[in-house]
Amino acid sequence: MEDKDTKLANTILDIVRVANILERLGGKYAQEADLNSVQQYMILSLLNATPNLTMGDLQQNTLVTKQAITGVVDRLKKGGYLDLYKDSKDRRITRVLMTEKGKNALEATRPKRIAGNQEAFSILSEEEISQLSGIFSKLILHLKNIENI
Repeated sequence: MEDKDTKLANTILDIVRVANILERLGGKYAQEADLNSVQQYMILSLLNATPNLTMGDLQQNTLVTKQAITGVVDRLKKGGYLDLYKDSKDRRITRVLMTEKGKNALEATRPKRIAGNQEAFSILSEEEISQLSGIFSKLILHLKNIENI
């Protein structure tokens, strides 16, 4: 029988494994829409849900470093998926706006994303999916508090 530390360590490794697999699968769907990564999809998805976010907003919503967000946003801008502009009230703030090309790319991922998500989670019941979502939300909030993010 495993002790608590071993169970926690194995759980963390399993979470990393699941994340790696989902990132690879998501990367395939993103590439079919001419995006380079799941992170690019995530940025477009965030901007679709809440247009006109700041670089800081994107960083907080993705929980990646400032440098990583800057790199992803720069590549999306270079590809014509995003536009950047200075906030009219505070010129230190950079805002990000999705272009029509970005909206089209996001929409192009939709059929594969929906089918892929359904297939990936087909072994779980609706109740298990809800529980998993709640557990991850709770864990993310707790870990953000530990890290003071």
